[in-house]
Amino acid sequence: MKNTRLPPELQAAWEEIEGYAKHYGLDFYPIIFEVLDYRTLYETAALGGFPTRYPHWRFGMDFDQLIKGHVWLGSTIYEMVINTSPSYAYLLEGNEHVTQKMVMAHVTGHVDFFKNNMWFAHTNRKMLDEMANHASRVQRIIDRYGYDVVEDFIDTCLSLENLIDYHAPYIKRHESQSEQPIMDDDDPQVARGLRVDRDYMKGYINPPEFLAAQQRRMDEEEAKSRRFPESPQKDILLFLMTYAPLERWQHTILEIIRDEAYYFAPQGMTKILNEGWACLTANARIYTQRGLLPMREVVEQRMDATVHDGAARQRVYDWAHLPDRETVRIRTRRGFVLDGSATHRVLLADGAWRRLDALAEGARLRVSAGPDLWPDAPAERGGRWADQIQPVEPAPGALWQAGPRGGVAVSAPATRGVRAPAHVDAPFAALLGTLAAAGQIDAASGVVTASFDTLVQARRFAALASAALGLDAELAQRGDLWLAALAGRGLLPLLAHLGLTAYTAGRGHIPEAILRSPRAVAAAFLRGLADGLGRVGAGLLALEGLGETASMHAQLLLLNFGILSTRTQGEGQRWRCELAGASARLFAQQIGCSDAGRQALLLSGAADAEDWTDEVVEISRGRADVYDISVTQTHAYAAQGLINHNSFWHSEIMTKKALRDDEVISFADLHSGVVATSQQRLNPYKLGLELLRDVEERWNKGRFGKEYEECEDIAAKKQWDKNLGIGRQKLFDIRRFYNDVTFIDEFLTPEFCLEHKLFSFRYNRDTDVYEIASREFKEVKEKLLFRLTNFGQPFIYVEDGNYNNRGEIYLRHRHEGVDLKMDYARETMRNIHKIWTRPVHLESLIEDKRRLISFDGRDYTERKLD
Repeated sequence: MKNTRLPPELQAAWEEIEGYAKHYGLDFYPIIFEVLDYRTLYETAALGGFPTRYPHWRFGMDFDQLIKGHVWLGSTIYEMVINTSPSYAYLLEGNEHVTQKMVMAHVTGHVDFFKNNMWFAHTNRKMLDEMANHASRVQRIIDRYGYDVVEDFIDTCLSLENLIDYHAPYIKRHESQSEQPIMDDDDPQVARGLRVDRDYMKGYINPPEFLAAQQRRMDEEEAKSRRFPESPQKDILLFLMTYAPLERWQHTILEIIRDEAYYFAPQGMTKILNEGWACLTANARIYTQRGLLPMREVVEQRMDATVHDGAARQRVYDWAHLPDRETVRIRTRRGFVLDGSATHRVLLADGAWRRLDALAEGARLRVSAGPDLWPDAPAERGGRWADQIQPVEPAPGALWQAGPRGGVAVSAPATRGVRAPAHVDAPFAALLGTLAAAGQIDAASGVVTASFDTLVQARRFAALASAALGLDAELAQRGDLWLAALAGRGLLPLLAHLGLTAYTAGRGHIPEAILRSPRAVAAAFLRGLADGLGRVGAGLLALEGLGETASMHAQLLLLNFGILSTRTQGEGQRWRCELAGASARLFAQQIGCSDAGRQALLLSGAADAEDWTDEVVEISRGRADVYDISVTQTHAYAAQGLINHNSFWHSEIMTKKALRDDEVISFADLHSGVVATSQQRLNPYKLGLELLRDVEERWNKGRFGKEYEECEDIAAKKQWDKNLGIGRQKLFDIRRFYNDVTFIDEFLTPEFCLEHKLFSFRYNRDTDVYEIASREFKEVKEKLLFRLTNFGQPFIYVEDGNYNNRGEIYLRHRHEGVDLKMDYARETMRNIHKIWTRPVHLESLIEDKRRLISFDGRDYTERKLD
């Protein structure tokens, strides 16, 4: 027999993960992991996670659906865990080591939830043995009575398995049958009134109307005592087990079906709290309101950033750093590069999300179309730069180098000091762009030079130098070129502070300050860069001679304007960014060229719409530290030119001990999964995640209680922050005491509904479409609770087990505003009749009128009750 226990390397990983989980306060049963091949795992999944179940065709049908989904649709089950003590969890053989570790950490959250949530408190922790016992009991019954007979009865019972009282384990119900004997019909009770010693007072103390009222109460109590059951019974399966004329083997089958239904019920009652995690490497650039920033900086500074999801702005509310992860690096045909964890997901051209480790060459991705997200204020790096630089005196009488095309002797440099600006403004950015494109720095002499094709360009450069730095440029002509030279105390340190050195000048280097600058400043820099490095044709612009990093940054900056470019490698280490058609025209409109002739050429090209998708052409793997942010609402953000998804894999955080106090609930509250949204329906997993985050923030800031609720100042409520820091404690309370219904009922707020744009909808018969019905908080909440309560199934009760004194069963549907599906109702009545063997009656509202549907074993009848 194949050994399915953990191999040594996974056993070591589990011991490490177990220690981390206990360190963060998780309290779980012992966990036994088994590694299964995909076929065995899918067989186990079809059996509800248990290796042995009673024989029935539905398990084979479930397996067939699962295996076809795996083969034809690529669906994969990464793990399963069952609620037992000890708990058993299954890993998929062939998963990467990092995935197995992630799943093991995720399982600790599941088992912690199983053990500590009150809704699981009454479940059978020895269900693994119980399931095997059920299987053996059913097999003995089959051996005795035949497979077909038993299978048919199991079919009947399974069709009724939801007719249980999901709350019965947690509350004490009245007994369905009173222990008091029913009074004989020949000895009716008579109202005698209050005791009166004097006969002449009887009429005053017990008037006729008083005696009549007392008699009515006595009659009602007598009728109640004769009713069977005394109070409506929600657990219809229990009622059938107790009173239906079942053979012993049928009673056993029905008992097994009911026990298993109660075991699985809490998992359905706590499904809405799922969440996940994904990451990018340190230098991945992300569009924020503070600039095009590296992911590492956003995470390490726990930056309160605004990002873009490809359609709208979103807020970052969580951060994580995970060392030494397996990574996947992809490169697209347009030259976009993304490096992230294997589980990181990107948006495909068709709107689906896919993990990096599941991508193949040729896959088409969605490109982020112009986030247009910029800082409001110019970049300042640590205060005034003039206070940070050490002045360098230019060497008197030095030969000024006029750039890579030759040198020219000019007069000795002046010793005027540079007027270092407090921030990068548009003139300074244009000067930097020109130096990045056509500049040369001589560190020995302290001279900066640039070469131009025309005197106009050289004079424009001189004007920029004067306006930005207060320096006068020396101009000289050599052949067809015009040369400009700058020198001044502190000039070289200032440029070096911005990243322009003898090595980077003239190679298109984009200073970090430009990546953090407002739109107008970035446009001025790119204009200077294009003036120096750009080759222009009709509807064509190519920025040539860039370094690899510079070309990447240029491509991402252009994309923020909505300008799509293609990045390719030329000779040596030189790269180019090429714009054509609509993007070249947009460059002319949004950024522009200083030369009118070049500007006209860019505008002369075709304005065909761009294709905002791109093809993966190269995939490689590696290892690196990875960083992640959690983003509100869509959980998506634009980075490296692509649309990325954060699914908050709490197991990743736990595995690497990267959690803060207010993050630990992310893996402690059980759930993993994807929180993507759809235009067709509300994703309950996303709703749970967002609402948990909202609760955490509210309890951290004290946004609850009488004082907060009575505050009528909207501005004050938005700024409300008492720094209580009890969000983590509250989330653990939720984990312990709440299910989906009570969670939504207590913590859903009007502000949350408004922020997340929740609404109810309905079907319009006139237009034959579904349309928004209401955005009112009360109606939205009612719809959500209705959907979750009783799993959205109708409430059916046993009203009378001896209807018409003929042993017929009378059921009542508690109408909640939605009529029954009559085809389902009739089949359910047919199957109840198989067990009860007497006519079945069901009272319900049909089109707002009371109706009684009856089934006598052959025919259905319906009559009005109003």
